[in-house]
Amino acid sequence: MQTNIHVGRLLKEFELQTVGEHKDIKMVRLGLAVKRYLSQKSQTDFIYYVAFGKTAEILSQYANQKGMPIELHFNIQSSHYQTTNVITSFMPWATGNHDKSVVTDDETVIANDESDEYVLQGLAGLVADDLEIR
Repeated sequence: MQTNIHVGRLLKEFELQTVGEHKDIKMVRLGLAVKRYLSQKSQTDFIYYVAFGKTAEILSQYANQKGMPIELHFNIQSSHYQTTNVITSFMPWATGNHDKSVVTDDETVIANDESDEYVLQGLAGLVADDLEIR
């Protein structure tokens, strides 16, 4: 079993798409800037992910703002030609969509397609000006 977690900032806003033979599957593709620390020098990796179903819908609703800090839980899936990071759950570390039903101080979004349970808890106080993850 694999456990993969990245924390970083969204590279740009993404679009909720419908894919599949009958255009019935929701999907988003997004990129994250993740800091990597090597000795005293920090570097940034730009990593790309995909989310499907309810995870994609909720990501699009609550975490679709350029520069927004977010924690992604994902599985790495490889095929013959490529490797894909498939998001299984996420936690926005800030709220950005003020014109929509916004996550409050007591809420955070975790989506998991496998269990179809959506939990709203709080992380609003965890955001720093710059994510210093070491």
